[in-house]
Amino acid sequence: MPTRREFGFPAVVAALLIAGTPAAAVGDDRVLKVTRDFNAEQLGPLAPISHHTWTDDQKHAAGEYSQLEIVDDSASRSRCGRIKISDRLPWGARTEYRVLTIGPDYLPPEADAVRMRVRVVSGKFELRVGSPTVYFGHSDILSESREVTASADGAWQTIEFSLHDGLTRNFRRARFGRESPVIYYTRWIQEPLYLFAGRSSAGEMLIDQVELIARGTGRDYPEFPGDEIKQVAPIADFENAADLERTFTFFQEPIDFHREPYLVRPDWRPPQLQRASDGRGDGIKGGKYSLRFEQQGTEETCFAGIRVDGTAAANAVALVVRADHAGGASEVVVDFLAYAAPAKKSASFPWASFEPPGSWQGSPMAFTYYLSEDRTHETDYAFYHTRRTLPNGRWTTLVLPLADFICAYGRGEAAALFREQRPLAGDALLALGWTAPFGARRNKTVLLIDGISLVRVPGDAEQHRSFPQKPVVTPASRP
Repeated sequence: MPTRREFGFPAVVAALLIAGTPAAAVGDDRVLKVTRDFNAEQLGPLAPISHHTWTDDQKHAAGEYSQLEIVDDSASRSRCGRIKISDRLPWGARTEYRVLTIGPDYLPPEADAVRMRVRVVSGKFELRVGSPTVYFGHSDILSESREVTASADGAWQTIEFSLHDGLTRNFRRARFGRESPVIYYTRWIQEPLYLFAGRSSAGEMLIDQVELIARGTGRDYPEFPGDEIKQVAPIADFENAADLERTFTFFQEPIDFHREPYLVRPDWRPPQLQRASDGRGDGIKGGKYSLRFEQQGTEETCFAGIRVDGTAAANAVALVVRADHAGGASEVVVDFLAYAAPAKKSASFPWASFEPPGSWQGSPMAFTYYLSEDRTHETDYAFYHTRRTLPNGRWTTLVLPLADFICAYGRGEAAALFREQRPLAGDALLALGWTAPFGARRNKTVLLIDGISLVRVPGDAEQHRSFPQKPVVTPASRP
């Protein structure tokens, strides 16, 4: 049966103090991590609120509109973040501004809520949390708002923000996710978790350390002992050079083939793929050759992949993989896409129609396939997503249960998979793709893949899920 690992966060966080009182669990709550601890920060000012739409004069006067700083709060004998917002803050047409970074670029699947303590000294604040999401997802997501005013005795107040319920999104750069019937945040977060203030906010407020809370809605990634992973069909082990012919790169954004080969953005370039002779040399059973993937993390538009011959007998994909990232983190985040088609059409999927023109082929700027929404709109297919964190610098057997993927897009006869959020079926699989996402952009990510197989693992679909999966709801109307 699947087992759950302990996420690599400090175990001592539940014993930390918030404004002089224990950060104890409430009911079944579990503190996963303190994501911002002002006690660990130096006293002094932080950057004030500003926005790229402001005039030069407004940007120059940003410090007059708001002041943010780390201060000592004598009443609680603790350091806090102090936020002052003037009623002169130039809102224009905006409804909220980003105020503070309060969490990481990626969230563990167990994360269900954000908790913080605040003390309003004067005025009123309308607060939300959120940030941008993956490029094929929902653009930007915000939580429900929490309005706080000064309490009669000036006491601290605890406020929480659900990371699953009551979410709203915009359509700033919506592509594939434009008509999504559901909104996901924790699985698709792309930038740091931010605190936002709404336009009714003005006054002074103190904020204490910020906590990430688990309540059991999201669950850790399922893991399976080796003897429970039953191979159904190998995909590739790269001992044979022919296996490399199954691999490819692909791009999900629009492009103009009437031009000479070009990159839509300088950092939107094909990942590098090669068959490498640095297979598993750590004494663990494995082959001599691996697939070597190298990519500078970027927005989730540039992928590598491998073609898969699906089968209904499989309920998971297994990879023997090692991830290396020079950023120093203990774990490396990888986003996976599974392409699928109705089973009766999977064998005839028109891969060749998505190749670039002949004048582009062979260019280092050209991808193998271009799978943007506009180029695939007449094709019956869907793609699904899941996310994983891999140990940095260490081989592991990674199992991706099909039930842990959610449908991110679907067209034609596969549109219902998207619209009704149907599960991924083993016999619908066309390909498995992966990318080093935006949060990994400061350094290169290298994956060595010693083998990929379709497998079967014990447990039902519910036991195989990590990030929450919402039932279909009526999509919010586009603003």
